[in-house]
Amino acid sequence: MSLSQGARARLVPLLGTMLGEDEQISSDVARYFDHYLTQVPPLASFGLRLMVWALTWLPIVFVGRPVPASSLSIELRGAYLGRWANSRFYYLREGFFLVKTVALLGWGAHPSVRARFSMPPVAVAVAVARPGAL
Repeated sequence: MSLSQGARARLVPLLGTMLGEDEQISSDVARYFDHYLTQVPPLASFGLRLMVWALTWLPIVFVGRPVPASSLSIELRGAYLGRWANSRFYYLREGFFLVKTVALLGWGAHPSVRARFSMPPVAVAVAVARPGAL
């Protein structure tokens, strides 16, 4: 089961802030993330979905804004994600790094990113939603 189109659209700005990338690469990484969710065991998928939901909808708890994280300004979104990354609570901090780890898998396999670092293409490329994407 994949993310809804709306959930994926809300994930793109979070990934862009998390990875420091533009919208196109962030969108491709969100597609990779969505594809990844369909490939992992149900319990892993549930945990990742829970963390994506929490990252998206809990700015009210971390920065006092009752909006989705994708609606925050870039600066406030960075502070918001920083609070997740530096939380005193182990499960919050590790949940954030779980999402970031999966995002980095997609980021590291992205052809533009690999070209930027003069790396060869990945051995097996999986086209997720459009030609040339992850």
